[in-house]
Amino acid sequence: MRIRTALAALPLVALAGCGLTGPATYGTDERKVTVEAGDEFTLEVPASPSLGENWYLAEPRPDSAVLRYESKGEDFEGGDKGVTGAGGGTQQFEFTALAPGKTTVKLLYCPHGLCHSAAEVTASPSPGVSASPPVLTAAETATPDDNDNPTYYLYTITVT
Repeated sequence: MRIRTALAALPLVALAGCGLTGPATYGTDERKVTVEAGDEFTLEVPASPSLGENWYLAEPRPDSAVLRYESKGEDFEGGDKGVTGAGGGTQQFEFTALAPGKTTVKLLYCPHGLCHSAAEVTASPSPGVSASPPVLTAAETATPDDNDNPTYYLYTITVT
């Protein structure tokens, strides 16, 4: 009986190691990412739209021969009823690694409703917003919690 139970569980154990848990996810503290060609992965960033905090994929876009941008998603939780800005959550940018190479993903962090798109910041910044928001490279450790101004976050993606 024990052998039969062990054999029945074997396919489940085998499948557990096959990536059924979903694509790898990287946050703002992991901006040097290495993936294999064919891998799907997500860049997940903290966001609170109720406080005017959003993220946008900015130009220049990643090298399309190395990486394909798939979609943007959101996961938000409501806060206490009647408390403005009590909810929080994340925004996700999903990608597929296509071929070996190195490329950069540039995300724009916009706090306090200061901007509504990456193009808006580039074209005509809002009052109080620099025409050239600071750029944080993958080597820098600052997070959105450290910043009250629009800022570009650069992710260095290496596909092997």
